[in-house]
Amino acid sequence: MNISAINQSLSKGSIAPQTGNSSSPSASFNIKTNGEDCNYTYTMQAKVYSSDNGDVNAYFKNSNREYIILGNISSSNIPAANSINNIKSGTPNSSENPNAIAYPITNMLTNIESASMINCNTGRGLCYSIQMGNSQNGNIRQMLGISPLANTYSISNDRAGTYQAIITLTANRNP
Repeated sequence: MNISAINQSLSKGSIAPQTGNSSSPSASFNIKTNGEDCNYTYTMQAKVYSSDNGDVNAYFKNSNREYIILGNISSSNIPAANSINNIKSGTPNSSENPNAIAYPITNMLTNIESASMINCNTGRGLCYSIQMGNSQNGNIRQMLGISPLANTYSISNDRAGTYQAIITLTANRNP
């Protein structure tokens, strides 16, 4: 079993200060295995850091669309958990979610059967379950959309700095 991040230069992007539009960065992973799909459980999770609750789940759904939340990582501008929860509420208000911005995500799969957002069995919210199918070598690329979710970006409430979420892909051998 080997999981590796690929195309790491694509994982960094920029956010236009006037609009909040992103340059569509992406996280990409390669999965190689010599076993059958039923031998492994593949899980992709995303975390965003909050000032008062540590790492929290960065994935959520709104109107049947999948999103990821990016948080400011500057020590004086880290979003509070309430900012992240406001975005996940389904009716975000930009004055109530400073320093956290949500973007739609799209998964591009190569030689991978599926990537489905599910409730994680770890109790940490939503994650992606990856199914390899018959492939023993596949790639998943998760791309951010250009435009942020309405009312999650505000030029007056979101401070300049680096915004990020940490995405991890793990494989566990099934008993």
